[in-house]
Amino acid sequence: FGMDTLHPAESIAKLRTQYGDFFDLYMFRITTLGSQDSILMAQKIVSFVTDTNFRNIANDIGKTFGDFSEEKEELTQAFKYYNYYFPDKPIPAIITLLSAFSYPIVCDSLNLGIGLDMYLGKDYRYYFTLEPPLPNYLRVQMEKQNVVCDAMKGWAMSDYQIDEASARVIDMMISEGRIVTFLEYVLPDEEDAKRLGFTQAQFEWCEKNEKLIWSFFVDNKLLFSADPNIMSKYTNDGPTTSAFPKESPGNIGKYIGWKIVSAYLKKHPKMELKQLMEEKDMMKIYQESGYKPAK
Repeated sequence: FGMDTLHPAESIAKLRTQYGDFFDLYMFRITTLGSQDSILMAQKIVSFVTDTNFRNIANDIGKTFGDFSEEKEELTQAFKYYNYYFPDKPIPAIITLLSAFSYPIVCDSLNLGIGLDMYLGKDYRYYFTLEPPLPNYLRVQMEKQNVVCDAMKGWAMSDYQIDEASARVIDMMISEGRIVTFLEYVLPDEEDAKRLGFTQAQFEWCEKNEKLIWSFFVDNKLLFSADPNIMSKYTNDGPTTSAFPKESPGNIGKYIGWKIVSAYLKKHPKMELKQLMEEKDMMKIYQESGYKPAK
């Protein structure tokens, strides 16, 4: 844990120097160990790092990920692609952490934090002790092999996610789909299903039913709705999507958004990824895509 429990104040000062703003982000937002009262904060941190359960979890992270070198290599490669497409953007420092089951990925302007306790496998014993319990659709994604994809997705979303408060369904669909397209560029060898966060079976169901999905949104006049309830129904993760068969994935809107962005790029073959990601007008992408699913 890198913490001298006999001299917590000195350890805290060292950690603050080492991690800068990310230290406060970890203490106050990720774990809520932070406090304006320095003595209370030291007590809370010592209690955290000596807690038997958290020490067990830290050991399990070590068993699962070792020195994290495999994932680090994949992230280094992904950020080489990222640097090619976004030469003016900083490459973040990668920080692995124990998030106390709060955040898988957390970013600030210079750091990409990965909560490895959120990737210990769908049947990991501690996941079943959480209150409220973790639903199955979340646990199935909490696998080691999703770390790199989730990290790159989180980094892209920290820069390019649109404001949900002023968005309509079509805007959110395209914004989410655009993040999937970003992943195609920086993780070119990854499977489509994984970039979408779907199981292979859910992805294949979408591919077979693309026209049906699109017709549903058009026929029910949902595309231009700004109703938050409708938005969350079709653009939030879940076990499946309301009004669709159980084989469908949650967040089916992301799939259609990705297809719209793909159609837009076919119509604009010289468009660079940076230009696509910096486009603020989702409606323009939709209108210029000419999207029409095949029968």
